[in-house]
Amino acid sequence: MRNNPSWPKIFAFTGLAVMGLALALYSTDIANGGIFVRLIGTDRSGDLLTLGLATMMVGIAMAAAFAFLALTQIRALSRKS
Repeated sequence: MRNNPSWPKIFAFTGLAVMGLALALYSTDIANGGIFVRLIGTDRSGDLLTLGLATMMVGIAMAAAFAFLALTQIRALSRKS
């Protein structure tokens, strides 16, 4: 399957990379909420801040991995033609 590059695969990988970037952007809201609830004292352990930072790392890793896969598919498709 990996040896058969096609445009639908490239678009799918690009879409997943954009979803990863959206997840990383959304996680900043989670982390800011974690900072706020830590300041007002309702979340003493800082779990929400930790969740926001972990979600940000997952989103950035997801975006990087799928962008890499899309670029390798584009490179293979351009060499094929």
